[in-house]
Amino acid sequence: MAKLCVLHVDDDASIRELTALAFDLGGEGPVHSASSGPEALRLLNDGLNPDLMLLDVMMPGMDGPTLLGLVREMPGLASTPAIFMTAQTQDHELAGLLALGAVGVVIKPFDPMSLSAQVRGLLGKTT
Repeated sequence: MAKLCVLHVDDDASIRELTALAFDLGGEGPVHSASSGPEALRLLNDGLNPDLMLLDVMMPGMDGPTLLGLVREMPGLASTPAIFMTAQTQDHELAGLLALGAVGVVIKPFDPMSLSAQVRGLLGKTT
């Protein structure tokens, strides 16, 4: 299976580190981390073309849903798969995130040992 180039956006440094470690342990490709929506937009404007975006829902300044809306307007990124990461677990909240065009939602806290497989499973549902 091909390796993934991932853009992970989360304001929590420990979550970014844990996610990068999880993908490394899963044998996946590079994880490019951003601590905010504006930082993620800079990476994308500088030419990063990820295979997948992992977006924290609740971040100060610009939340994940707002970021996804802006990314969808960028050339070449309209169909890049996005998975939200959130501690929100109510069905209507999860349904709302999926309605924004995400391929799935990962609930925090997540198991770093199975995160890579969980993400692959969510991506597999779209193909």
